[in-house]
Amino acid sequence: MKEFNLQILSNYTGNILISLAIFLIVGLEIKLINKGSTYLKNKVLGFKSNLLKIQSFELINLGKQKLIVIGLINLLRILIIFLSINFSLLFILSLFPKTKELVTKLLDFVLIPLKANFFSVLDYLPKFFTILITVVIFHYLFKLVKTLAKEIENGNLNILAFKPLWAKTTAKIINFILLAFMLIMIIPLMPGYESLAFKGVATFLAALITIGGSSVIANYMAGIVVSYMNPCKVGDWVQIEDSTGEVIEMSQFAIKIRTAKKIIVSIPYTKSLSSHIINYSGEQENHSILLHTTISIGYDVTWKKVNELLLSAALLTESVDHSTPAFVRQIKLDDFYVVYELNAYTTDVHKMYHIYSELHKHILDVFNKAEIEILSPHFRVER
Repeated sequence: MKEFNLQILSNYTGNILISLAIFLIVGLEIKLINKGSTYLKNKVLGFKSNLLKIQSFELINLGKQKLIVIGLINLLRILIIFLSINFSLLFILSLFPKTKELVTKLLDFVLIPLKANFFSVLDYLPKFFTILITVVIFHYLFKLVKTLAKEIENGNLNILAFKPLWAKTTAKIINFILLAFMLIMIIPLMPGYESLAFKGVATFLAALITIGGSSVIANYMAGIVVSYMNPCKVGDWVQIEDSTGEVIEMSQFAIKIRTAKKIIVSIPYTKSLSSHIINYSGEQENHSILLHTTISIGYDVTWKKVNELLLSAALLTESVDHSTPAFVRQIKLDDFYVVYELNAYTTDVHKMYHIYSELHKHILDVFNKAEIEILSPHFRVER
């Protein structure tokens, strides 16, 4: 028995040595492949010239080109290592009679799927190039629309009855329509388009958008309407419903306002569209607004004296525009007092609340100094 085992071992000694040599060669090969891929990647990272550039226009920027090439190098490295290990194992198995039959089965197991996938890829190449060309064409259409919108917004290109402020919103709408057309053209060309799985996923996504995205779509559409209305812009001081402050952002779905107390309030476009927007800043620079406050004074004080005191309080208030004179209106004759309204102009809209506070402080001072009682809203005293 021992002689038989020794005889078998002696018969396969050469094959065993060949197998060990193959393992060593494959290990060395993998090491060389890794070193070679590292060398190539370092060369790619050190490359500074953009090959896909026409004068100052870049088809693909240099950073993206490097990422694509490095990805291809990694993919090629993995593929070569896999094939080397696979075919070396098949060769080793073919050296021994007991495992020769496995070689044919393993070759079929590996080569048949590769062959099927290879021919599938070849058959799909025309559709793939159609998708690629379509995406490239629409990519440049998107860039063209953005460039035209920017030129219109900057005033370099004028279109009759079209306001420059509408350019950005119009560009977004046109790009959305172009994107929809592009998807209509390329989705039928995608692999597995006719499969039940593809249709099931598409139906699920459509239902998800319909059920869960109704409010999002409503806000987006309301934002488009508000953009064309152009009620305000970033930096304006506005009032929407109960919130008053500076507009700091107009996103796709909401207006963000920073109030006088430094609180950020986000107001959805559906809310701003259903209510009125008061813009204190106006459409022109150095726009002035009319601040007004009311007090009540008894009939024992003449209206001329009240007017004089109110106007002097306005003159003492900083940030009030004294180039345009303030004025007083007698707006109501009540049972026991007269209601006066002081009106003063200011261009410093952002300090509106501070100006009101200063104005009220000076009104109190001048009337206290004149020993005149202010009866608003109601004042009672035992005499």
